[in-house]
Amino acid sequence: MKRYIKSFVSLCLVLLLALAALPMQANADTDPFFVVGYTTQSYIEKGDSVTVTVTLMRTDGGTGDIVVVRNVDDFKGGTESVPVKCENGKYIVPISQLQYRGEGDTLSFTVNYGEKYQNISVKIAECVPYVEPEKEPEPAPEAGPAPKLIIGARSLSKPIAANETAVITVEVSNVGTTGVKSAIITFAPSDSLMLLGEQSTFYLGDIRPNRSASINLTVTATKKISSQNQSIEADITYDYDNNISIVSGTASGRISVPAETGGDSGDVANPVPLIILSGYSYGGASVAAGSDVTLDFTFLNTSKTTAIENVMLKVSSGADLTLSGSTNTFYFDRVGAGSAKNVTVPFKAAQRISTNTQEVNLSFSYEYVDHEQRSSNTSELSISIPMYQPDRFEISEPKIPYTGFVGEEISLTLDYVNKGKSEVSNVEAEISGDVDAYNPYLRVGNLESGKSGTIAFAVTPMLEGDNQVTVKVTYEDSNGELKERVFETTVTAMAYEPMDPGEWDEPIEPEEPKGSFPWWIVIIAVLAAAVVTLVIWRKKKKKARLAAEQAMWDDWDEEENAEKQAASAASDAAQPVGASGTDAEGTNE
Repeated sequence: MKRYIKSFVSLCLVLLLALAALPMQANADTDPFFVVGYTTQSYIEKGDSVTVTVTLMRTDGGTGDIVVVRNVDDFKGGTESVPVKCENGKYIVPISQLQYRGEGDTLSFTVNYGEKYQNISVKIAECVPYVEPEKEPEPAPEAGPAPKLIIGARSLSKPIAANETAVITVEVSNVGTTGVKSAIITFAPSDSLMLLGEQSTFYLGDIRPNRSASINLTVTATKKISSQNQSIEADITYDYDNNISIVSGTASGRISVPAETGGDSGDVANPVPLIILSGYSYGGASVAAGSDVTLDFTFLNTSKTTAIENVMLKVSSGADLTLSGSTNTFYFDRVGAGSAKNVTVPFKAAQRISTNTQEVNLSFSYEYVDHEQRSSNTSELSISIPMYQPDRFEISEPKIPYTGFVGEEISLTLDYVNKGKSEVSNVEAEISGDVDAYNPYLRVGNLESGKSGTIAFAVTPMLEGDNQVTVKVTYEDSNGELKERVFETTVTAMAYEPMDPGEWDEPIEPEEPKGSFPWWIVIIAVLAAAVVTLVIWRKKKKKARLAAEQAMWDDWDEEENAEKQAASAASDAAQPVGASGTDAEGTNE
């Protein structure tokens, strides 16, 4: 029995060793060809007919010709090449007349060498998958034209004189093709005219195309008329239907009113004093974002005869400029005729500007006395301050990881980071020189604030020794200006020395595949051990039972023999002395 058990265990171990050797045997024959690169056009779109040239290398030391056969993949067609020869340890495989299907990016073919073959797939990064164009939305209905209103007046028979009252008939004509609804007109006379009545706004109602509406306006001239050219400003608001909805519209016009300025020269009003800027500065040609700005300006009273009083100045600016430690309101008690005042206003520019030009608005309100009559006036002025965002887009010098060989593809990289507060737009890089670049033009795109990354070129040096290379990076800064950075570097390459095929004669032990441990073998071994253990245990149990039964029978035989011996001894003791023939004979002797 023990011999059978040992044979069974040995058979299980042999089976386990054979099963464990199966994966190693499957991986013993490795594919000798691998792809080292390919060339094609820059972009491949659906339907494009292209040629892809694939470069292969062989690891088994063979140099025989190969034959390439096309497989079904993401390209249609493709001419099957004639036998390809080995050149300097490489196989250059051109596959022409390929037509991109518009989906995926895989080119597949089979390499036949001797009596063996190998399937090869290449990812073509230049493929641009086809995207179905979106349907254009139906055009919205076109809006109709707005009404066209003309504001006029019937001429007065003679110029209006001082303290004189006149009636002016104002006419509003609709010369467009769209009707006007609920028109309202508001009048504002010049300084020497006044409206008689309690209102300056009147309701005109609806005005159909090529129709007019009129209103009589009563005006009177002041005691002193400052100019012969007086006027009345008219503003109209209305609604109209533009074929889509009811919208609002406006129109404005000026009605000229001739006036007489006769009388004593002392009664003629002096010209209204005006305020202008005679000069300003903000510390340079432009202001950088985040910097301090000091605005100095001088305003001038243009009148040669009239001073201005109670001058209030209010300074305001947009979001990119804020006041820094200063109020926005300034007061001047009096500015004499022809005199000027200087004002200094400190600002702080925002860290991130929204526009390249910032407006600073100056609002003046003041009073003046002319012929013992006090009047008021206002003036609005503005100053444009050009601003720019400092360029903090940094690009490192080109880096090459190692010295390569002539004809071997290596990488050339430039690191970049946008340290500025605004976006850098249209970043592009281009490489030229004594190298063959897989893609000599790269478009990086737009880089927001804080964005960093790497520009990487795949280049192949063509000369032994130093290959001169020029990298040009262009981009638009936050001010919209085109910037250019040019880097000069060298790529050092050694002469290519093909490897001796004899070096490949020594077999290479395949590495055990990671992550593919044969757990099923372990499970079979555990089950086999359990079966063996169960058999041995049952054998031992049966043997122990038989031994116990045999011991019981032995004890029973010993008891039976003891009983027989005791009975025999008792029988012998019951016979009389001398009855035995043997004893008699002994006595006779």
